[in-house]
Amino acid sequence: MRTCAALLLVPLLLLACRQTAAQAGAPAKYEPEDGYHSYVRWNGLAREAVSTRYPGAALIDMHYLGCTCESPSSRQYLFKYWLRRHGREFGVYATVDAPLGAGAPRAAAAETADARIASFARWERHAAAAVRAKHPGAELVGRKPFGCRWLGAGAARQAFRFWIRQDDRNRLLRVEVDYALDTRRPIAARVESLREF
Repeated sequence: MRTCAALLLVPLLLLACRQTAAQAGAPAKYEPEDGYHSYVRWNGLAREAVSTRYPGAALIDMHYLGCTCESPSSRQYLFKYWLRRHGREFGVYATVDAPLGAGAPRAAAAETADARIASFARWERHAAAAVRAKHPGAELVGRKPFGCRWLGAGAARQAFRFWIRQDDRNRLLRVEVDYALDTRRPIAARVESLREF
């Protein structure tokens, strides 16, 4: 009987001692408009466009590349699919234009070589440079696009999450790169530490 009571108390004690994400200072797990989680919403539309253009192709892999927001009324979400059809493998980019207000989203797919789209790679490089400047010598373990926003006055923002390792510590960082829409030049880059583990 004593063993049964102890087994019942252990899960209750674990629940009582567990910190919530808000108590631990961790970032929210789901931010509906953050640009990263939105890819789940638009992935189906992008896949449908790819399937229509390349019927019978087998999906091997999918990679969410990020979003752009260069007007106050819409965002573009970019996906890359790796397909196999008729014994040949190739990459396909699919873009979903998603209006922020009224209007129906639409998707477009285009076959391309296995190369990064320059604008997305550019902001990722600037974000990585900002991380290296703030944390010299840190190992960049991983990175993901994490949102976009139109800032007005001819500027937009790309956000990323970086995972770095330095001095036997891991850190999760939010990195934002603001850039001018007309020149495509960075205006500012900010690095914010979200969590250490």
